[in-house]
Amino acid sequence: MIGELVERWHRGWIAADGLTSEYRDRHLVVHVNRSHRVFEWIATDDAEAGALAGIVAATEEPSWLSVPTHSPDEVIAEIEAAGLVVARPDETFMRRTLAGHPFPDPPEGYTVEVTRGPVIGVQVLADGEVAAGGLMAVVGEDAVAHRIETAEAHRRRGLGSVVMGALVREAVADGATTGLLFSSTTGVHLYRSLGWEKISDLVVARNGAGA
Repeated sequence: MIGELVERWHRGWIAADGLTSEYRDRHLVVHVNRSHRVFEWIATDDAEAGALAGIVAATEEPSWLSVPTHSPDEVIAEIEAAGLVVARPDETFMRRTLAGHPFPDPPEGYTVEVTRGPVIGVQVLADGEVAAGGLMAVVGEDAVAHRIETAEAHRRRGLGSVVMGALVREAVADGATTGLLFSSTTGVHLYRSLGWEKISDLVVARNGAGA
């Protein structure tokens, strides 16, 4: 079950970020093509974490490995033993049925701008300045949130909820019924307050190439 959800999430991520992916020996690899992260390998079953970590550790290019898991401590031990460095040990894989998602209005002094294209974009503006924003890609009935960010000067004003609400409203209009996302530690509280639920923990590691 978790493997299917991971694959569905990945399809939304690459759509949102304009990336491509492939399967190498049945392992999912995303072409990120950034100087510090050329490839990201994604485990669809944490039982393969150790083997995948060995592959990523031996890769010449800067490469990362993401492992959704219900046993993060065991996964961390395996991938460290293979030679990877754990970069983010405590992220979270989350989902939500989009029906009934909150759509809060922006606070006074802020406006919401929506752009439509292959990917939905939302910006919350204050005097023409971008205070918060995010992206959402709709693939089939799935909506995948990406790069949900609030500028430091505008935090603690509920703008993240405004961004998510506007993105979900547009995604539902496009036929999406389920939301999926990978959350940082700092984002989990926001998503939980909006009714998103944890699917699993997420461990992210990198090899030493280019460090």
